[in-house]
Amino acid sequence: MLSPSLNTERLILRRYRESDIDVIYEIITDERLTQYIKFPSLTKGEELECIRKWINEADISKYERWVIERKEDGVIVGTISVNIVVKKHNYCNVGYTIRFDYWGNGYATEALREVSDYLLENRGYYLIECSCNELNIQSSKVLLKAGFLKDGYIANRRLNKDGSYSGVEYYSKRRKANIN
Repeated sequence: MLSPSLNTERLILRRYRESDIDVIYEIITDERLTQYIKFPSLTKGEELECIRKWINEADISKYERWVIERKEDGVIVGTISVNIVVKKHNYCNVGYTIRFDYWGNGYATEALREVSDYLLENRGYYLIECSCNELNIQSSKVLLKAGFLKDGYIANRRLNKDGSYSGVEYYSKRRKANIN
């Protein structure tokens, strides 16, 4: 089963539901988040269609997706997903978004650690990669805390909302070698 429910100390990572639409739409339209990542310009109806497609294809799509929900109260604090799969080289790219009002609570680190470990150990990927805008210092810290290593940097790679360009930092986490 792809995108199985995963649990951490404080979080449940679960598949999308149609009832998640309001929170997901809030995330992709939050100006405080879109300064670092460009979401597609979708109407709420179009976003709901995407969620329905993800729900229907959850067992066959190579792009695994989870909603990040707090155990204590069921509040959705973000999303995390496999965005790119490179089968030939046995790696994937993971992206995550945490609702702005929940930044600084360690939720991104906790979710990323759980998902990356699942992908390496259970799905058999050799490597998980992530990237972030150089201006997003919080995301850089999350990646390091989740066990990723900074692999590189490319200057002037991402177009910002104001028309300027920012560099992109690249991080990866590898499967631990089996030592006999």
